[in-house]
Amino acid sequence: MEQPQTMGPIRFRLVHLKRIAVLAIVVILIVSWYISSQPEKSPIAKTVVDTGKLEQNVADFGVHERGVAKKRMMGLRADGANFTLDGKPVRLLSGAMHYFRVVPEYWRDRMLKMKAAGLNTLETYVPWNLHEPKKYTYNFKGILDLGRYLDIAHEIGLWVILRPGPYICAEWEFGGLPGWLATVKEHVRTTRPVFMDPVEVWFGRLLAEVVPRQYTNGGPIIAVQIENEYGGFSNDTAYMERLKKIVESRGITELLFTSDGIGGQIRGEIPGVLKTVNFQDNATDKLQKLKKMQPDRPMMVMEFWTGWFDHWREDHHILRLEKFEKTLIEILDMGASVNFYMFHGGTNFGFMNGANTQYRTGGRTLPTITSYDYDAPISETGDLTPKYFKIREILKRHTPPGVVPERLPEPPTTVGKFDYGRTTVTKALSLDQVLPLLDQSILSRQRTAHGLGYGYMVYTATVNHKPERLTVKGVIRDRALVMINDIFVGEMDEDTEDIKIDPEHVLIKGDPPYTLKILVENQGRVNYGSGIKNQIKGIMGDVYINLEEKVPQFKVYTLDMSEDFLNKLTEHSEWTSGTELDQVKTPAFYRATFTVEGRPKDTFVHMIKGKWEKGVVIVNHNNLGRYWNIGPQETLYLPAPFLKEGENEIIVFEERTAAPEVLFCDKHSLGEIVYFRE
Repeated sequence: MEQPQTMGPIRFRLVHLKRIAVLAIVVILIVSWYISSQPEKSPIAKTVVDTGKLEQNVADFGVHERGVAKKRMMGLRADGANFTLDGKPVRLLSGAMHYFRVVPEYWRDRMLKMKAAGLNTLETYVPWNLHEPKKYTYNFKGILDLGRYLDIAHEIGLWVILRPGPYICAEWEFGGLPGWLATVKEHVRTTRPVFMDPVEVWFGRLLAEVVPRQYTNGGPIIAVQIENEYGGFSNDTAYMERLKKIVESRGITELLFTSDGIGGQIRGEIPGVLKTVNFQDNATDKLQKLKKMQPDRPMMVMEFWTGWFDHWREDHHILRLEKFEKTLIEILDMGASVNFYMFHGGTNFGFMNGANTQYRTGGRTLPTITSYDYDAPISETGDLTPKYFKIREILKRHTPPGVVPERLPEPPTTVGKFDYGRTTVTKALSLDQVLPLLDQSILSRQRTAHGLGYGYMVYTATVNHKPERLTVKGVIRDRALVMINDIFVGEMDEDTEDIKIDPEHVLIKGDPPYTLKILVENQGRVNYGSGIKNQIKGIMGDVYINLEEKVPQFKVYTLDMSEDFLNKLTEHSEWTSGTELDQVKTPAFYRATFTVEGRPKDTFVHMIKGKWEKGVVIVNHNNLGRYWNIGPQETLYLPAPFLKEGENEIIVFEERTAAPEVLFCDKHSLGEIVYFRE
């Protein structure tokens, strides 16, 4: 029998190479088919990777059928009686929470609580002043990481309404405008290049964070507001049209809208752009008026005020639950969408509280307190209030089936607060000792070079006559402490023209020249009304001694508690301690330490019970904000993420009356209650 012929080694290799090549082509085709069948990755994912953030992309989660991170053909529309999203009717149930008023570690917790209340949307402003503290210098880190904030909302399953300003009001310093823009004065919120050119540059930077996160790009942002309550300020349609053109030219394609009180709708409108309304009561009447203005468009209450804010010297404002419930039911029964302003208020950390004037056109400045609790459904400290549970109940009963899930998730458990007891002040540093740590002074005659920052300014000069009277021919903005040879002699504010000084003052000794020092506090720039046109701070005018000697010029230092300054302060070697503490004259800095055992917990600093008078509290370089014994606020909120296990540092800047101890407690005290509009 003949044997089969065997293949040679070369032919054998060629045959197998052909088989391997065919197999490789088949594998490539299968892999290509699989990849093409998967959802397109969102630009959000690219943004997260490019910036090196650790937050996982929402495309990797299956928690939100509306949140699949891929391009969508159709976003939010307002072309009929109802809003539509992806062509389907939708009712927006939104809550306001400002990322810049809440520590990042708590963003997710607060959003989950909003979701558990039946909300489907999150609303936030954007504070230009924090993101661009110096011209062309931007900050999107930490509490200002807007991209991460939006991504968390997307992951949780909340749509987002973004209100980028440039003006935001918000009871925020200068309505969110940077302090360095105070020099434009009457040109603020106009088309004048001195204002509009910086706006264009800022929006170019901001919208780079926003555009990839639009709904039609696979993100959560479904709507963007143009300006804010402009009808309450002016009626320049060209200005509003210009802002619309800016955002559209930089890639915003989602629904645009304006927001005003019912009386400002026409003055603040942009032809063709959806109008939304802000109010607290008389819902039926105001929504009917809104409907009359735009009969073929859906109704949206962009700000349903759940409470109110507080000024120093006032009581703490509360909105009765019965009134709140009645108005909310009216809104829902009218078929309107709603945004609860605020759903979670948070805190005006640092020097970022705003202010109002006694009258819309001017008058005495009324600074807002540090707390922005707002009597909101979720309290400043994250606790769920009776208003929260009432919302949860009403939304289920007064919306069509399917708008609110029949079974809502339970909200996250609220962590309890802790009383860390008391700690003794061990060191002090006078204001005079601090001056060398501050940035180089500027001269007071350089009018546009100072008065644009935050916190305090220190004016120093020498005078030849022993002061018996000090007169300001102009105005103090906003409050000043006057010292001669480091001895406190009087207090001034915008209503004070002069102070008389006892010529026999036993502590003012020696021959001339005398040292004059004036500590001026910017108590917060006006955030609403025409008062924003005049917000340069400091001594606006000339200072005279005994009506005769004009102080030719001051050296002016900025005391803004910046990170650089706090580093120098902590490392400073000349702190006074021991028995000499009582000899340190205010204004001064006081230092103490306290120990946290185990995982830190939220707490409160009770400055009023501790007998301190007025100043600022800083914990581990985190500025908690201002305290003042005139009330209403008595305690400052200290969130756990500001603390660390082990030793913690607390620094108090006290203007007038220091105390030997700093007291903590486990309950917030916002003062005596007054029911709003009663």
